[in-house]
This record gives sequence, C-alpha cells and structure tokens, in this order.
Amino acid sequence: MNEAKKLFEHTFATNYMNLKSVLPSQEKAAEKALEFSKLVIQGQNIGESLVEQWSLEMYMKFNVGFDIIKTPVLRSEEDRNWYSPKLLFGAFFWTRYRDYLIRVKNWDQEAVDSIDDSTNEIMRSLGNPEDIYPFDKRGLVLGYVQSGKTANFTGLINKAYDIGYKLVIVLSGVHNDLRAQTQLRLDEEVIGSRVDKTGKPVGVAQIYANTPNHIISSWTTVERDISSEPSGIFNLNQKTLMVVKKNSIVLESLKNQLEYQKKLFSLDIPVLIIDDEADQASVDTSKDEDPKTINKLIRQILEVFDRRCYVGYTATPFANLLISAEAKTEDGGKDLYPKDFLVGLPKPKEYCGPEEFFNVEEEADDPRPSLIRPLRDADIEVFTGIKTKGDADKFEEVPPQMEESILAFLLTIAVRNLRGQRNKHNSMLIHTSRFKDVQSSVKDGVDKVFKEIITQIQYNENSMIVNALKELYERDIIPTSKAWPGDLKEFSWDEVYQELKESSNKVSVFEINGNSKDALDYHQYKEDGLNVIAVGGDKLSRGLTLEGLSITYYFRNSLMYDTLMQMGRWFGYRKGYMDLCRIYTTAEIASNFEHLAIAMIELRREFDRLAKAKKTPLEYAVKMLSHPTMTLTSPLKMRNASITNVIYRLTLQQTRIYENKESFFSRNIKVTETLINKLSSDFKKTRIGSGKTGYYMAQKVGVDKVLTFLSEYKTSQGADKVDSTKIVNYIQQVNDIGELLYWTVAVVEGDPSDKSGLEKFPVRLGTLKIGSAVVRGVNAEEYNNQGQAKIDIRAIVASRQEFIDLDHAEIKNMKDKQEIRKLRPNENGMLLIYPLHPKVKVFDDLGFAFCENMVPIGIGISFPDSVLDDSKIYEVNKTIK
Repeated sequence: MNEAKKLFEHTFATNYMNLKSVLPSQEKAAEKALEFSKLVIQGQNIGESLVEQWSLEMYMKFNVGFDIIKTPVLRSEEDRNWYSPKLLFGAFFWTRYRDYLIRVKNWDQEAVDSIDDSTNEIMRSLGNPEDIYPFDKRGLVLGYVQSGKTANFTGLINKAYDIGYKLVIVLSGVHNDLRAQTQLRLDEEVIGSRVDKTGKPVGVAQIYANTPNHIISSWTTVERDISSEPSGIFNLNQKTLMVVKKNSIVLESLKNQLEYQKKLFSLDIPVLIIDDEADQASVDTSKDEDPKTINKLIRQILEVFDRRCYVGYTATPFANLLISAEAKTEDGGKDLYPKDFLVGLPKPKEYCGPEEFFNVEEEADDPRPSLIRPLRDADIEVFTGIKTKGDADKFEEVPPQMEESILAFLLTIAVRNLRGQRNKHNSMLIHTSRFKDVQSSVKDGVDKVFKEIITQIQYNENSMIVNALKELYERDIIPTSKAWPGDLKEFSWDEVYQELKESSNKVSVFEINGNSKDALDYHQYKEDGLNVIAVGGDKLSRGLTLEGLSITYYFRNSLMYDTLMQMGRWFGYRKGYMDLCRIYTTAEIASNFEHLAIAMIELRREFDRLAKAKKTPLEYAVKMLSHPTMTLTSPLKMRNASITNVIYRLTLQQTRIYENKESFFSRNIKVTETLINKLSSDFKKTRIGSGKTGYYMAQKVGVDKVLTFLSEYKTSQGADKVDSTKIVNYIQQVNDIGELLYWTVAVVEGDPSDKSGLEKFPVRLGTLKIGSAVVRGVNAEEYNNQGQAKIDIRAIVASRQEFIDLDHAEIKNMKDKQEIRKLRPNENGMLLIYPLHPKVKVFDDLGFAFCENMVPIGIGISFPDSVLDDSKIYEVNKTIK
C-alpha cells in the first residue's frame, strides 16, 4: 500500500507541476494530474475512498486553489513577453531540480512554488537566448541575509540552460571557502556530477541521471578555480558552468581565456553572469574615471559577449543602486547599475529575520523577551584596547560573558537534542576583530577554556562551571522559552545535565581564516551533524553559511547599512530553536542593529508599494535615500548620490535616543510647556475604550504652533532615527501642497502598573497637571546605557496609541499600520507628547534633578500619506538629469 501511495503521489507531483504552466488554472492541472495518478495504480485493488483521501492530500500538499505570494518586480520598461513558463514544459534541468527539492530535500511545496515564480520573473527580465540580435540586460535580486538566495539562483541557472543559455558564470564572493561551497552546491544541484563514497549519485542525479544531450562542462571544480593555465579546452558552444572567485588574478585569467575562445571559435553565445553578494567587491569605489579592478574586469568579461545578462544577488542593494546609472568607459563598457530590473524575493516560510529578533514595529508593549545579551564592562574593556594586529597579545584570557556564551551554546545543543533535533548542525560564531592574529589568540583562549569546561562537565558535577550552567539554564533559558510564542516542552536540569555529558564531547573549536587549516565542511558531517565554535572575522561575516547558528558573540561595529546587515549571520532558518538563540554584543551594536532592522522592514514595504505602482529601480534608489536611519553604505559607493531631504509619509517617528546632559532635558520641558500653554483651553481629557491610559487631546491645531515646537525641541545630535530639523523640513515641504496643515496634539498620561514596581509620578506641564508620568525604558537597562553619551530607552509609543484620533470601530480589525495611517487625511498630522517617568533606572542613573516640573519628554509623530513627488527633492545620480 505504501508503494502504491508513493507512485500515486510521484505521478501527481510530476504531472501537476508540468501542467499548471500550460493549463488555464491550477484546478484544471490538478484534475488532469489526478487522472494520470489513478491510471498508474489501476489493478492494485485500492478502494475508492482511499483514492479520494489520497487525492485530497495532494490538493492540500500542493496548495491547489491557493495563490502564492507574487514576487514584486521593478522594471525600467515592460518586458517583451518573450518568456513564458510554458517554455519549460517537460524541460530537463528545471524539472529535475524542482523534483529534487520536493522528493529528496523534502521542501514544502510553497517554498518550491516561490522559487518557481521568482525565477520566472527574473527570466522575463533577461534577454531571449534564441534572439540573434545583441542584448545587454542588467538587474539585481534582493533577498534576505542567510535566506536561500543560492537555492534561487540555482533554480535560475537550471531554467537558463533549459531555454538556451550556453555559458553561466557565477561570481561567488572573495574567499575560497565560499567559492568551493557554491561549486559543491551547483555540482550537486545543476551539473549532477556528485557521487558519494559508494559511487551512488548525490543531488539532482538521484532524480534523473545525465543524458548525452544534457551534459554541463565546468572549467572549475571544488578544489580548482580559474587559473592562468587552462586545465583543458572546452567548447563553449556546449553548456558550460564556472564558479569563480572575485579576485583580480582569477578574473583577468578568465577574461583572457574567454577572449581567446571567442577569437579561436568565432564565439557568439548568450551568457548569464550571476554575481553572488553583488555589493561586495563588484561596486566601483574609485574616485576618478578609472574603475576599480574587480568592477572593471567584470565589465570587461561582459563586453566579450554580444548577448549578455548580469544578475546580482544581495540582501543589501544600497551600494548597487547608488552608483552611476550612466557610467561607461571605453575598455570596460557600462557600469553594473541594475538598469533593467530589480526583483524582491518573498520572505521564506519559517525564515527568522529582523522581525523575529528585534522590535521592528517599535511598540512599547511588545511582549517578546529579548534575545540580545549586552556585554558588560569586563568584556568590553578586553576588546576596546585591541585595535591593530600587533595587539593580539593583549587578549590574555576569555572574559566572563564570552565564557557564558560558550555555556549557552552547550545548553542549546543539549536542549535541541532533547527536543528531537539530534544529529543536526549546531554553530556558534565568535567575531571580535578583522585581524587574523587577534582571531588566533581568541581561538587559543577559547580552546583552553572550552577544554576545562568539558572536563568539569564530565567529571565534577559540583564544580563552579556545572553550577554556572545550571544557573544560566534556570535564569535565562527556561524563562525565555516559557515566554516565547509556541508550546515548547520544558526539561528538568537532571535531563539537561545528562544530555550535556553526552553532547559536549562532540563540539570542536575552529579558527576560520586564511591562517588556519580548519574548514566548515558541514557536508562531511551531514549524517551526525557538526557542532562547532567558529572563531573568525570577515570570512564569517558574509556569504559563508553557518549551519544551525544559535549563539553569536560579536564585537565589531559599522554604521553602514550593508556592512552591518551582512555581519548579522544570525538571520536564517531556526525552526524549533529560535527561543534558544542569543546575541552577545555591545549596547551600541544592539541599538544600531535594531534601528537597522526597522529600516530594512520599512524599505522592503516601500519596495512592495513601488512594485505595485510599476515604478523603476531608480525610483527605489530615491526612496532608499529618503530613509532617515544611519548611513546607507560606504561614502565611496555613494559618490553618485546626494540627499537634500527625508520623506516621512506613512511612518511613525518616535524619540528613543536621549543625550546624557541635564540641559537637554531642561530645554525640552520648557519648549513643551510653551506649546501646552498656547493650547491650554483646547485640551480635553479622554480615554479610549476601557483602557486605563488618559490623553489630553487638542485637535485642529495650526501647523505653525507645531513647527515652532519641533524647531525648538531638541532631538539627540546626529540622531539616526528622529531628527527634528529633517522633520520640520519635510512638514514645510508638504505644507506647500496643502498637507499637514492641521494637527492633533495629545499629551499621554501614565499609569504605573505592578509590573514596573514604580509609584505614580505627578507632572506639571504649564497649565496641565498630569496624574503620572509614563513608564518607558524599563527594559532599556539591558542596553547598558550607564556612562554613555547617548541613552537608548527603546520604543515609547504603545500599540495603536498613534491612532487615538481615528474612528476606533473602523480600525478595530485592521492589522497593517500603514493602511491605518492612510485613513488619516493628508492635511492632518498626529503629535504625541510623553512626559516620561524619571525613576525608571535608565533615567534615575543619570543623577539629574528630575521633579514634577522637569521630566524627560519624548515625542511620537504619526504621518499620513502624501502625494509629494519624491524625485523633485532628490538628486540620486549626478549623471541623470
């Protein structure tokens, strides 16, 4: 019976996936596929009711009747419709890869459908390989960090070979490890050349073996990149795949060999170049007309071919979209600007990204426990003094929280095993310096401490280390897991300790850099799982996948979007153990990462909005520049972009950064009193529904009063989120088109609960007497703000407080905040004023003379939609007029 069901399902899957691209609907394709499935099991004496049950299972498994999330696309012009999924009906490479994902890798049908749809959108944007006329297509695919971009471009390569592309070149990072990792993956999932130790096929060859008509040659192998001495002459008129490192010597050799082939064979073939991590090394950062070497060589390789396509893949597209759209040199051709298309990959199911790690909605009442463990002074002091490679000897011993992070990693492995995730990969990342000598010192220190930890676990149940493990488990692991969404089983300490004795012996400490022979070869350990503490730097900060990453100890910073985001290796698939993940880092890095996460989500929403409006990649570049958070990318990469203003439409802006100066707080209380005195007769106290929070609300306030307040209200200098000067500029800009002329001003009254343990703190703001200040920043102490020039108290606006002026019944069941903001008329803004409770630890530690007449003042501003034309206030590329 099981064999019959497997045959039934396999027949349905193969036929349904093929037919849905040629029949008018999913339902028609499913009906036809079921006919074939029923035919193949005829004569096996299977009851009609069982066949119907199997049929229903097929409909559910393959989501028949349910539309997948469509891939958003920005194109410079409408495609010529040369491509249709019908071209892949019965195709060899894509069908084989698709079936491999479903039948061997056990991927969800939804995930495979998403790859199918997104790669179809990319294919539509490429040139037709059967076209005899020259074409030059350049685009960018926007994914998520550690989200499966490789699986997507693997699908794209398979489709490209099916429809006529001859040569595919994959530019895979700047390190050998990543290039070898990518080559191995493509050998398995495109070429079909891999076998195991017994000679059995590995990868797509398990589905269909290669036939003489479907052989793909490769100039590269796992061990060998392109070299100046060709390993053999391959005819590029046959299907060929190369996986090449972004290295000047390698690319120069490749260019020379391709030019030789073109001359020798009068070569005229369509080529597809896929640039993985396209914002790394590929972007021209030169200050003059002569492009940087890597960028120049990629352009020259493209110029070898008359029919060419360049597709970059990245999670951080900022640098790629802010280069000149028109730059061109005589010997290098056009720059790599994605002039033709920008494709946004949908967020994969069960992917853990910024939303899962950070409070990206900036709600003051977000209930999820934080996974950040801010470093304290003892750890910070160790690494602050290490600034050059000559400082390697300054690392003398593992600091306290680094040791704690190692204990957390061992606990994670034990709990995962007890949850049934045994024999899975488990990784920990320690990244404290870009200098290899420093990394070696850290690795040696970690290795020494780790051996002592293992000895104590095995032989001394009453040791300080075992007690520390127990304390960490009961203080941190159990409470966090209990509060995490989902029904997670809790284990006793005795169960965990017995598992620790077994699993801790299987952990290795690796140094991952050019000085070390250690290699993260997860493939070698796929049966039993690799458990590894990886100490490294830049090599671990981009591209290279850390399988089963749970604990990160991170001490490097960057205020650039792309660098900071790519270093967040903790994003990825964490099914069943997200609650166990931890990030040990500084308060500053934690704050920057959270702000970055918020920016990324907002920019992704803007991408989706522009895609629906059929805008272009250039118009998205404009929007990226309009975002108020941090520096986008290296100034050298932004040399063609300038910014004149910021756009705040459909956003909530709230002050969470405050300066550690008493004058900062005294100034803001005075300007707030001035505004309130002007409006004293307009305020009316109200509550929303059965809520306890009170609001003193004044409506139809003229914009002049609000502008005066915001002009005098001091936001933190260099604030990366809320800058009162930029907000004033934006309001004045939209005033000219009749927007934000009237405002609702609401002063929020606090109600300390038993949870905070604080008493009411009455506040006098001019003519208003407030029953109590608002309690915020209770959890901000985890950011270790003490002694810092700026303090981050995190979000201050609680859920839906920005909408207290709207019809409560109308918005009750609405979840999308941007959609709710659209309900507010364009001419109306919302200003929330928060007198903040000064006895919260983060403020109390400042030691300032807070009293009822002087408390911290925070503000929140909710902006409606706007018809403002972005392009009129930005110059994105100096070469575009």
